[in-house]
Amino acid sequence: MIVAERKPAIWAKTVVRLLKGPLFEDEGEAWNQLQLHQVAVSQYFEQIGVDVIVDAKDGYAYLKQWELDDKGSTIGLMQRRPLSYEVTLLCVILRKMLEEFELNDTSSKHLYISRKLLRTELETFFREKANRMKLIRELNRYINEVLELGYLKQVKGDTQADDDDTFEVRRILKARFDDDVLQQFLQQLKEESEDAELI
Repeated sequence: MIVAERKPAIWAKTVVRLLKGPLFEDEGEAWNQLQLHQVAVSQYFEQIGVDVIVDAKDGYAYLKQWELDDKGSTIGLMQRRPLSYEVTLLCVILRKMLEEFELNDTSSKHLYISRKLLRTELETFFREKANRMKLIRELNRYINEVLELGYLKQVKGDTQADDDDTFEVRRILKARFDDDVLQQFLQQLKEESEDAELI
């Protein structure tokens, strides 16, 4: 008995890639297939209550589940991952640096920062020596979490963490931490700083 040859849709690998996390324009075939077949890919995900968010200008795409009721319930395809205070703070700092970069630097397309600069920026929020020491010990873990989320891309360095390691700040941060979220967290930081001064 001859079994008819079966072939997946030409955009199937792009669907699989999106299910693994954000997709970026420097990923070649998967990104190109999304640009060519965005309607088909979007229709595929709509059947299971998921939108494909594409920002062609900034070069990224990601999945967003529909909220099915007032409680924010979803189909449960992707679990929401709560971020620690330190990782959230790191993301907010990166988001603010990206905003300042886009306002002031019109000659470069990408923002690049070093591991050393990240540590320096974070240290300003930890006045207590014990907290600063903990930050230094855990910094590489925080950075790795942000790398896994797709908000940073390492462009220089290897598995051995070094101050000169260089990262590109991904613009998808603007989607995850929009202006409202950014200002809300910065206001929280300001209030915490004022409270600390009163103690």
